[in-house]
Amino acid sequence: MKERKKTVRKLSVLVLCVALIFSFTVNVSAAADPGKVIKSDWTNFRGNAENNAVTNAKVPKEASKAMLYWATKKGSGWGSAAPGVPILVDGYLYFNAGKELVKMDAISGKVASKGNLVAASSFSICPPTYANGRIYVALSNGTIQAFNAKTLKSIWVYKDELGGQPNTTITYYDGCVYAGFWGAETRDANFVCLTTTDPNSKKPTEAKKAKWTYTVKGGFYWAGCYASKNFVLVGTDDGESGYDSQTSNLLCFNPKTGKLLDKESGLNGDIRSNVAYDKATDRYYFASKGGTFYSVKVSAAGKISDLKSVELGGMSTSTPSVYNGRAYVGVAGAGQFTKYSGHNITVIDLNKWEIAYQAMTMGYPQTSGLVSTGYESADGSVYVYFFDNYTPGKLRIIKDKPGQKKVERISTDYIEGEDESCADILFTPKGAQAQYAICSPIVDEYGTIYFKNDSAHIMALGSKIESIKVTKKPIQTTYDIGDKGNLSGIKVTANLANGLTRDISDYVTCSTEAIIEGQNDLTIYYPYSMYNDEGDAEPIFTTVDIKVNSKAVSAKNNAAKKSIKASKVSSVKTAAGKKKVTVSWKKVSGATGYQVSRATSKGGTYTTKKTTSSTKYVNTSLTSKKTYYYKVRAYKTINGVKYYGKWSAVKLAKVK
Repeated sequence: MKERKKTVRKLSVLVLCVALIFSFTVNVSAAADPGKVIKSDWTNFRGNAENNAVTNAKVPKEASKAMLYWATKKGSGWGSAAPGVPILVDGYLYFNAGKELVKMDAISGKVASKGNLVAASSFSICPPTYANGRIYVALSNGTIQAFNAKTLKSIWVYKDELGGQPNTTITYYDGCVYAGFWGAETRDANFVCLTTTDPNSKKPTEAKKAKWTYTVKGGFYWAGCYASKNFVLVGTDDGESGYDSQTSNLLCFNPKTGKLLDKESGLNGDIRSNVAYDKATDRYYFASKGGTFYSVKVSAAGKISDLKSVELGGMSTSTPSVYNGRAYVGVAGAGQFTKYSGHNITVIDLNKWEIAYQAMTMGYPQTSGLVSTGYESADGSVYVYFFDNYTPGKLRIIKDKPGQKKVERISTDYIEGEDESCADILFTPKGAQAQYAICSPIVDEYGTIYFKNDSAHIMALGSKIESIKVTKKPIQTTYDIGDKGNLSGIKVTANLANGLTRDISDYVTCSTEAIIEGQNDLTIYYPYSMYNDEGDAEPIFTTVDIKVNSKAVSAKNNAAKKSIKASKVSSVKTAAGKKKVTVSWKKVSGATGYQVSRATSKGGTYTTKKTTSSTKYVNTSLTSKKTYYYKVRAYKTINGVKYYGKWSAVKLAKVK
């Protein structure tokens, strides 16, 4: 009979688990702190000061081993109301959505807090930037707003005199942030340097002044800079209608004064990529919408030299990812929004300075790629990730190594009228999540990719969870009939398909059904797993053994719980002494002990000062002439759990 009850119990919880997974009605523990679990950060567009998105994280490399953990809709569409590209700081994702700065738990996709923006972004295609406890967000009409990352309180606001769209990523270096704006193809726009200081902390939206500005015809669009001690390097638009005039520039500034140190002119069309630096080659890389991949050397004095180029065969707005003598960029086909028209991921051999091969894609990989070296020691290859900017917004993957001349992993995608093979597909958004994708992937230490697309969902795609394991039992393993499951103190580990493990203790839950007679275990489940390209996720759960008291013991304990919950400590007295206060009260029948809390002002926050079995507490080392406020409640420990009564009336005492 017991075994039958146990089986029925598991089945009912399994059904509940499935419902919760697909309705997203679960709650994250109030104590959840993602920063204790996710220690890695991705604080800007490319994840580092070099603008070169290379990571050693073990990002999923097979569709069957990847899993969409969660998808949270925030905002709408692809315009000013859309969610922006996220960054990752202390376990939280930060992004703009409409006129809100959103802080989101990266493990659950739940919004933790929000801040108020003075304006929306134009198209929400650039991420914020984090540095030294602050978040910097680029907004419409030439605006940059600074926030405290913890409180999301505004610090200052910069508004550029020439205005413009905020489509260039913000770069932080040594107490300054750098960004450019764009007004129109032939209009003037500024590149600006702002100090991060806050002259007046009492004015959260005080007008910030630029340290220096530089005006360019055509402005700056997706052209984030590289900043260092000696110089700032940034590309410009071509200043003409269209995008292939030979009039764009690579500019090199003194980072403190804005003095133009050097420039490379006559480049092929709008430069709409960040400038990336590769230490191994000691060179700087960027691409142009005119269809050229470029590289230069720059001296410590800011002098540009040794310009090299490769023609890509199509426009590129992709910031190059460079590793081990290879560069990876997204390139457009004949029709920017025509599927299978020659769109591809281009792999460039930097030793031979030629295209090694091109991996075809359904849509234009319009943003930038991510390179994972996480498996290089095992198979000698890196894995490169790009999104198609074409519905459903597939995430492509190529496997590559030096000397390779063709696509090694081939997709089964059908390419109309062509014989070439497509880059493999790691993940395909479906249903409400399927849309165009202008987003460069970011990643955490567990190989989880975070991204958004035009469906207005922020999403997390990670390594499939093979199993979860209870590594430490919860405090309560003995229950009375009618109790609810209690996971306080539990430790649970997730085993990922990439071989890593992670602590998910704060994110597991259990059934809200009452404990029944004869129950042998408690089912614990992890709800953050949706689907992959093979189908919907299976429920993820495990169990922990429990003991349920008999009817007689349960009845006695339940009566005691009811009694203690109804109790209220009475006759509380305070006696002030020299730098001390003595608090006393009347005993509560059946209580195990008492909790004494104190505040330092009438409407202040109370903190627990003492848990005691006595009916008296002496609070010492207090400040003379200061008034303190006290309240007391009783508790009873049953099955290892404390059940509390009501708080007493507040009593105050002024210290002598």
